[in-house]
Parts: sequence; C-alpha cells; structure tokens
Amino acid sequence: MKKIVFFILALVFLFSSLNLTDSIVGTYGIYIVYIFLSGLLILPIFTVKKEIKINIPTVEIMYLFFMFCLISSMVNADFKTIISSFMILNLFIVSCIILPRLNLEINKILVYSVLISHIPIVLFPLIINGFDTMPYKGIFYNPNSFGSILATIFVILLAAILGNLENIIKGASKKLDRLSILFLGAMLIYTLYLISLSSSRTSFLSAIISLFVGIAFLMWHLIKEKKIVSLLKRGVIFIVGSTIFYILINKFTALDKALYSSIFYKFEMSTHQDGGVLSGRGNIWVEAISNAGFFGKGKGFFSEIGYGAHNTFISIIGNYGWIPLILFFLFLIILFYYCVSYAISNTSDIYKYLPLLMCISFLTMSMGEEMIFKLNMLVMFFSFGSIFQRKWMLNRNLYILNTKGNKAGDYYHA
Repeated sequence: MKKIVFFILALVFLFSSLNLTDSIVGTYGIYIVYIFLSGLLILPIFTVKKEIKINIPTVEIMYLFFMFCLISSMVNADFKTIISSFMILNLFIVSCIILPRLNLEINKILVYSVLISHIPIVLFPLIINGFDTMPYKGIFYNPNSFGSILATIFVILLAAILGNLENIIKGASKKLDRLSILFLGAMLIYTLYLISLSSSRTSFLSAIISLFVGIAFLMWHLIKEKKIVSLLKRGVIFIVGSTIFYILINKFTALDKALYSSIFYKFEMSTHQDGGVLSGRGNIWVEAISNAGFFGKGKGFFSEIGYGAHNTFISIIGNYGWIPLILFFLFLIILFYYCVSYAISNTSDIYKYLPLLMCISFLTMSMGEEMIFKLNMLVMFFSFGSIFQRKWMLNRNLYILNTKGNKAGDYYHA
C-alpha cells in the first residue's frame, strides 16, 4: 500500500507542475491530476480497517464550502466551477479522511514523492540548456511558476532539516542525521539561489518567512523541553558552519548578486512604477472585490477583465463568491491551529514541521499568486492528513488506556 500511495502522489504532484508548462501535458495536466486523485478514493476497499474517522468541524466546513460553490455555479451557469469545487472536496476527503486511516508515514511519503518527481524536471533542463532565459523559468511558461515550485521544495527541505536539527540537539540523532543536514542544507541554499534567478518576489518572501517561522518554532520547542544549553552549544556550531557553507556556495554561484539583481532590485524598481510593489495587481483585486458579487462570476470572470487573479483568495471571490471564501478561510484557521499543535508536540515524526510550514507557505504564496491545485496547495492538504492521523491514534490509545483504568490526560500530555 505504501508503494502504491507513493506512486500515485508522485504522479499527482508531477502532473500538477507539468500543467504549468507549454507542453501537450500542460493542456490536460489538471485533468490527469483529477483522475489520480479520484483513484485514491478507492483505497479503503483494499484495507482491512473498515472504520472511518472524521474531524467534524472541518468536514462540516468543507461540505458547506462545496454546497455554496454549487449554488454559485448554478447562478452563473458555469459547469467548470462545479468540477473544480468538487475536486477541492475530493482532495479534502482523500488527504484528510482516507489517507490518515492507513498506517503510513504520510509526511515522509510526501517529502520523497515531491523530491523524486520534481528533481528531474527542475535540474535536467538546467543541465541540458543552462540558464537560457533570465529571469530563469526552466520548462515552465513563466518564471513565477518555476519560483512557486522551488519555494515549495524549499519548505520541504527546510522541514526535513529542522526535524533532524531537533533530534541532534536533543541527543537522539544518528551519524546519518548529521550527514543528511549537510546534504539537505546544500540543496536548500541552491534552491534559494534558483528562486532568486526566477525573480519571483512572492516565492522568495514565502521561502524567507517560512525559514524564520520554522526556526522560531524549533527554538520555542527546545526551550520548552529545557534544551537551552544544548541549543546554544550546537546553535553556535551550526551558525558558524552555515556561514562557512554559505560563503563557499556564494563563491561558486554568486548567490548574493543573484538575490540583489533578481529580487531586491526588482522591489526597488517596482516602487517607482505606476503599479507599485504589487505590479498593478491591486487594481485587479479592487475590480474583483467590487464586481464579483455575492455568488461570484464563474471561471471566465478574470478572462473577461483581461488579467489573472494573482491571488488565491481573490480568485475564490471572483469564481465562487464571498461565502465560499469565508468558509475556506475558516477551514485554514482551524487547520493552522492543528498545525501549530503538531509542530510543538513530542511526536516521533521527524517531518512534524511540514504541515505548519506548508500552511505558512500557502498563505504567503497565495498573496501574490493563485495556488489552487498547484503543488503548494496539494502538499499542504496531504500534510494535514498526518495531523489527523496522529489525533486519531492518540484518541485510540486514550481509549485503550481508559479501559485499563489509567488517566487519559496522563497519556495525552506525555
């Protein structure tokens, strides 16, 4: 079952990204994603466990979200919104209900399926053609698409590094963990370098914000566990090592120059342009908010005004209306709370920071780009499944302990 889930998820992530290319796959990529996601619905047939556990608040919110999207599609006579809203509901069912009931390391599968499926499409064009365009876009139809995919990979690498660092500081690491950090650290810096070459400011900000949030949560968790002395000792070593490593990487890649010319200089120039820092997106957002109406205007709304939404939440307003947006926000707020609880827990999941960082990345990326059914959103939803898996395992063990006469609270806070 693990190999099947890994294979399907790798294909889902791969085709979601290939959908952002000018190839033939790019024309039908989203439909291939829909097909593979629908295929995951049959997984319960092949499992021994028959019970289905749900998180009632999130199920109710997603059900209401789908129903109001359905009303919006009827008002606008738009069949496409029915399909897309149904697939969002399908994504929720697969990621937050079906996958958690399987005895799998969900986050580990996510990390490897994304890296294995995306390293070829990111690196092979670079090896074959070099930096053939500036800003660099690889095989994708624009640099922002390339940047958003790299920002997602950055967060995945960061989550793996933070988990390994926590183990090292706690003294629960192996020699392999230290080697992993060196390798993952090199990939992380190189990924940041590629993001800078894409000139995608949204992707760059998302990566930096995720970095600071991740470090802050790691420090908070270690202080809570009274590992301050160990944190300071290993922290100094890590900072010195990271600085040396950065200098070496910068010598061969000119990372600082790339960051300035592609990102910071672009910020400076945009402040003097008519569109400002938002590069004219503010006008699109104002028009969408003003004209979308209570039930939105359907999938063709942004095509009619001649511009893309460049914002996930504005896209939902324009396509579906205000109520679906409020419900989607409420869903994210609840899941964000779960993500924080999971990140500061004592779970053995080395990738426990992934759901939180993916949620942060999605929110920040969504401010400047539409992320509906892109790699970032897909990984975020599936990472939520690991949280529900842990909650249900805790509840199950809670019940077992109660039958033996133990206090439930003792286990939950252990």
